[in-house]
This record gives sequence, C-alpha cells and structure tokens, in this order.
Amino acid sequence: MLGNREAVEKWLRDHAADFGRLSEKRLQAGIAYREKVIRRNMTELVDLLAGSVELLPCQAAERISVRRLAAKESERTAKDIMEPMPTVRIDTPLTEVAALIVQGRGNIIAVLGADERIAGVLTTWDITRAVAEGTCAGSLEAIVTKRIISAAPASRIPDIVRELEQNRISAMPVVEDGRVLGMVSSDLLAQRYLPQLLRSQGSD
Repeated sequence: MLGNREAVEKWLRDHAADFGRLSEKRLQAGIAYREKVIRRNMTELVDLLAGSVELLPCQAAERISVRRLAAKESERTAKDIMEPMPTVRIDTPLTEVAALIVQGRGNIIAVLGADERIAGVLTTWDITRAVAEGTCAGSLEAIVTKRIISAAPASRIPDIVRELEQNRISAMPVVEDGRVLGMVSSDLLAQRYLPQLLRSQGSD
C-alpha cells in the first residue's frame, strides 16, 4: 500500500476500532504507571521526612532525586563532574574571602597552606559564626574548618552522595595528594544531572 494514499486511508478506517482499543489500553497503562510512581515518590518522601525532623519537604525531594541520579550514574566519578573551587591562602584577610562569596564564587572555599596543599575549608557558616563571636578580625586559621571531608578524583557519584548526606554538608573539595582539583556539591548534581534523570524516568 506504500505510495497508495487511498489504500492507506481505507486500511486506517478499517482498523479504526483496533486503534481505539489500543489507545484506551495505553491510556489506562499510563494512568496506572503514574499512580505507581506517585505512591513510590510519596512513600520515599514521607520516610525521609520521618527520619529527619529538620529536613524540609523540598530538601527531601531534592535528596531523593539525587539518590536516583546516583544510582543511574554509578560509574561516573568526581573527576568527571567536578567544577572549579575557589581557593585562598591561609594568610588572606577575611574580608577578601567574604568578597569572593559575595561575588558568587560559592558557599565554600578551600584554604591552602604555605605548601599550596589544603589546610581546611571556609564556609558561609564559619564566617557568620566568626562575626557573631567577634573573631572576624583575626586570621583565617582561627576560624577555618580543619576537619576536611573531601572526595578523591576516582570517588563514584553514589559514594559522594552518601558522604554529603551522612555529614550533612552540601559541598566538598576534590583532593589528590593534598592538592585541590575542584569541588562537588548537591547543587551541582541536581542542576547538571536532574534534567537527564527526569528524562530517563519519563522513558521508563
């Protein structure tokens, strides 16, 4: 019938009822799948909120999305997804560090020692606490967070997500032999890979 428009139109008319039944089956299957996904999402959301009273619903939803992303992107590593991390020397005035954050350079900055290796990290919380305690006039060494939670270049995404969740942090540096290579964060994971995750869920 190819090339014969009348024959094609007749065939379509003859099978209209079959197409109608197929369309109805697909519609019902789509409705059932949507309800299944909604139930699964709500169950995960409620379980997560019940396990952490401080967690907001939007934060819980983002965490669930990141977890699913991690499962789908299990072979990718920190080196594959990291972004540049701002760094400062340990003798940098706090005002300059605060200016970097205000300029949109991120909420976490790596602090380097004299040997150019990471000596700690400084976050907006560290700066806020220093201002509140009146210690912002001192050196960075007095307020820097020296307990560094970092990822190796070969760390896999599921491991990164687990570290972020377990330590209740939103970002961490990627470090090799004390050298800062970049950083990974929950925002990076969500913004860069969430659209891809949603597309893949829609095609399941």
